[in-house]
Amino acid sequence: MAEDMEKRVGQYVAIRDTIRDMETRHEQELEKPKALLQKLGGIIHKFMDDNNLKNLRTETGTCYVSTRWTAPVQDADAFMKFVIDSKNFDLLERRASPTAVKAYVEEHNHLPTGVSLNALASVGVRRPDSKAKS
Repeated sequence: MAEDMEKRVGQYVAIRDTIRDMETRHEQELEKPKALLQKLGGIIHKFMDDNNLKNLRTETGTCYVSTRWTAPVQDADAFMKFVIDSKNFDLLERRASPTAVKAYVEEHNHLPTGVSLNALASVGVRRPDSKAKS
């Protein structure tokens, strides 16, 4: 049985290395086409901006501009103070921290009200340490 696991772990590491090599080659192959696509997108976006267009229909395709907004917190303490003082709780998103919920369960032996805790397990395999003995 142990000999079989020795073989399986070796196969796992070899296949993982093959996948990593393939992904690296794939990323390198995609660099030029992605850069060209970015450049073309910039040209199209500039044309649309210059002509005050929300969309652009051509025989070869329709272009549109979409905007995705992000709001990274620069100073968590100052932001939370602002939210609490101004009662603008809609500035926050509702979600529980899995790390904090797990710690709470470990300390209190029950879940906080209104929350569930899920664990997704997977197997990890490390390459043998070069210092390890065979």
